[in-house]
Amino acid sequence: MIKSISQKHLAFILFLSLVVINFITSLENDRLRIIFNNYFKSAGLIFLCIACLFFTWIAVAFCFKKEPKLSLRYSGITLFPLLLLLLWRPQDHSNLYQPIITILLTQLCFFLILSRQDQVATISSLKPKVLILILIVLYCAIFGYIATQKFNSFSFFNSKDFGIYNQTFYNSIEGRLFLNSTYGSNFACHNSPFYFLLLPFYLMFPHPLTLIFLKIGLLALSAIPFYLIARLILKDSSVFPFTLTFLFYPFLISQNLTAPHEICYSPFFILFTYYFFRQNRFLPFMIFLILAVSIKEHFSMLALLFGIYALFSKKRLKWVLSPALLGIFWGIFSLWIIQHFQKIYQSHTDSAWFILNLSQRFLSQDGNFLSSLISGFSCSNISNWYSLRQVFLLISPLGIILPLISPVSLLGLPELTLNLLSDRPGMLSPVWHYNIIVSCFILIGTLEGVKKISHFKWVKNLNLEPPTFRLLLSVFVLACTLTHSYTWLRITK
Repeated sequence: MIKSISQKHLAFILFLSLVVINFITSLENDRLRIIFNNYFKSAGLIFLCIACLFFTWIAVAFCFKKEPKLSLRYSGITLFPLLLLLLWRPQDHSNLYQPIITILLTQLCFFLILSRQDQVATISSLKPKVLILILIVLYCAIFGYIATQKFNSFSFFNSKDFGIYNQTFYNSIEGRLFLNSTYGSNFACHNSPFYFLLLPFYLMFPHPLTLIFLKIGLLALSAIPFYLIARLILKDSSVFPFTLTFLFYPFLISQNLTAPHEICYSPFFILFTYYFFRQNRFLPFMIFLILAVSIKEHFSMLALLFGIYALFSKKRLKWVLSPALLGIFWGIFSLWIIQHFQKIYQSHTDSAWFILNLSQRFLSQDGNFLSSLISGFSCSNISNWYSLRQVFLLISPLGIILPLISPVSLLGLPELTLNLLSDRPGMLSPVWHYNIIVSCFILIGTLEGVKKISHFKWVKNLNLEPPTFRLLLSVFVLACTLTHSYTWLRITK
């Protein structure tokens, strides 16, 4: 078996060795600092880690009772989760239990999947609907409890916006429809008639946490349409890990602990819109699309893009024109109604700040359009390396390349473009609510990317069936997502 080691496998193990060395040397820990101050101790520690890596590689290979080349190939796949160390930032936390436990559990899952390939088809025939429902209940209970504790301890993230939305709804049930002391009217800031649907719940339970519980509930229920979409695309056991990935995706799960912004309620409606689009059910597609665009003014771009996507998908004319006309109408109407309420209430300068911000930077009044354009781009997030790093953080849990394979990811492009054109770096942060649309569609794009890759020739060379390979990838993407959890765990402190 040892003689059958190819140069490719050896190069991969050497690369993993460099990953381990880089991870160890970057740790900021007093004990490790003392060790690395001593040449012999540091060399001994690195040698021990590399020796363990090679031993694990060979040991796993011997566990597979197959031909030597195939055994070493499978052992290389089992070691693949060590790449998660590239995603972990050890300087953020001194507690290393999470990355190590995540890697070990992922390797164990890989081993079990590879050693039981003949049972993958049996697993895929199971319907994990009950598990999804249990997850939804646990999700609501856990984050409902955390939200209650944070409210009672006055430690809610972005408490200013939390107070504004509660005041807006309280004024509404008192007869002052969607008025607040910051913008005059909520419609002077955003065109969100969707809030009329939430108003009866607040009328029955007039409490600041009502909006938070509604948001947590809708975020949890969004797992249902995502599961249905995943089942349409993959149709095997990888559906369940990907549903978990959706629930734990940093840019989505962090919204359970933020103020009840309009867009936080949208994943449930966005995903059902796409689900019925895939099912060619026009009426429910339009109903959910109308509900989605009613959430916020910039959803008009999403509706317009659905029309363009329908055109390239070669759907009938009504699939192209209806969402496109809806998007154009909603965009024009939203601009008019926001300006109308701003004139009535002489709103605060922060109201509808994004529209005003873009017009001031890209459409200056000096008459020189080119200089305004250059100036606008120069102070935008797109020219800031830190912001581009945040974009990498957005797609890196999904394997970077996977969501880019599918054109579905382009449906999230308008929101990402707006965030890149903004001059506020916070718009690309996981703890803010500005990346929810793009998160939904790059997750769907990842599903389609995994499906396409599983039929590539090099996958067959690994002697893996497509369902087995998809299950391996789904587990790895879930592990990447959990490794990135530090981005939203910060706000729970």
